Amino acid sequence: MNNHQVQLAKANILVVDDTPDNLRLLSAMLTQLGYEIRRVINGPTALKTAQAAPPDLILLDIMMPEMNGYEVCQRLKASEITRDIPVIFISALDEVFDKVKAFAVGGVDYITKPFSEEEVFARVENNLTIRRLQKQLTEKNLLLQQEISVSEAARRGRQKAESALRLSQFYLDKFKDSIFFVNSDAQLVYVNEAACRHLGYSRAHLLTMTVYDINPNFSTVAWRSHWQDVRQKGSLTFESTQRTQNGQDIAVEITVNYLELNGQEYHCASVRDITSD
Repeated sequence: MNNHQVQLAKANILVVDDTPDNLRLLSAMLTQLGYEIRRVINGPTALKTAQAAPPDLILLDIMMPEMNGYEVCQRLKASEITRDIPVIFISALDEVFDKVKAFAVGGVDYITKPFSEEEVFARVENNLTIRRLQKQLTEKNLLLQQEISVSEAARRGRQKAESALRLSQFYLDKFKDSIFFVNSDAQLVYVNEAACRHLGYSRAHLLTMTVYDINPNFSTVAWRSHWQDVRQKGSLTFESTQRTQNGQDIAVEITVNYLELNGQEYHCASVRDITSD
């Protein structure tokens, strides 16, 4: 018996992967650790299974035929029955944009294949613990809502706060490259810690700025052309410069991906300093 084979509170996990070997490996691993496992081989079946008997957590592959993992997660989050189920993506895809998109559609964590038993166990247990705490908080909130009448203005403020929280949960602060989310008006709507260090601004300051403030190469006309170009192509990589807080222009390589999130359009830009290259 290894260190993980302990008395665990039973949790029901749905494993979704179109590769039988991956299904068997994960199922055997998690069953040995004390979890109750259900497994399915495609997205449509996963949706039906989750609707019929919602699991405590879902492990979801991305690259599947008929319906990929991103689509499955979006549909889970669109349903009142399944939207609160934590989804952990497990994929061989290891690009920054793949991870960003996974979190953008509602994933809570991302495990890159090949994975270890210890990593899977730690991430599963961590997210199940968070889920249990969220349920407790939800129950307390329901009691509170019975006593408090929430105005329309307060409701809107809560929605904005929840949106900001979802962005902060993208785990982008772990990335070494600077990450920027920019809307069609060239306004910075999200930056990670690497971006703050790179440019020398606080996060609060950067979120008051536009692309024009940090990239001297963009005029209003150039930005509009750039936005349409990325929107049509989906992705674009180019070299440019960024201006730091102290006025220094730094050579950078920028990879921009077009992203739709909750009906809004964004550029997700990953920026790498190439000054010393």
